[in-house]
Amino acid sequence: MSEHRLNGDQVAAWLRNHPDFFQGRQELLELLQLPDPRGEAVSLLERQAQILRERNHDLRERLNALLSVARDNDQLFEKTRKLVLTLIEARAPEAMFTQLIAQLQNDFGADTVSLLVYDRDLDLTGELRSQVRCLAADDLHQALQALLRSGNAICGVLRDVELEQLFPQQAEAVKSAAMVPLEWQGRQGLLAIGSFDPLHFRSSLGTLFITHLGDVLSRRMHDLLRNYPRLEARRA
Repeated sequence: MSEHRLNGDQVAAWLRNHPDFFQGRQELLELLQLPDPRGEAVSLLERQAQILRERNHDLRERLNALLSVARDNDQLFEKTRKLVLTLIEARAPEAMFTQLIAQLQNDFGADTVSLLVYDRDLDLTGELRSQVRCLAADDLHQALQALLRSGNAICGVLRDVELEQLFPQQAEAVKSAAMVPLEWQGRQGLLAIGSFDPLHFRSSLGTLFITHLGDVLSRRMHDLLRNYPRLEARRA
């Protein structure tokens, strides 16, 4: 009687078709030896236990990352809620602009903030003049007009000419920025947030927050600038 030898592929194929083969044959599992990355041979059961430990570790890492993101989102939501309420409660443009800039710097860690308002009749005083500039919409620099042509918020590293127009006093220090056009029943202005960190506002960063802020701010600017008594008197 000739001896029929099975090769490894045949054994593997047979085991695939009989996955219950090792049931009731615990002694065979304990005899199997598998290579280990550390250079030592380990039993199949030990290798399975190691794989489970590694998977559990990966799952814990993923869970911790998700929990960290959730905590960050909760904090961002609370800061955003506070800022939105401040904008809603403001009764004068100067007060709204002052609180907007202060909260962006103190609560959101913005290194610098620039707000362009498309209203030449708005007359601001004090420190606001360095961060809020009033001009006609058509006077916006061509570089910024081209940048905002899509009408969407933008994050990333800007060109020198764009930084000089947005942050004239800190253009060299700003390495990345986020900006959003303020539009509601017409063009209201432009909000830009600058960072001294080139990686803070990456081009891949989502723009949900600044877009939401722009939506709220543009509506409040439309209402306040249209109905503010001092502006009505200047326009009369």
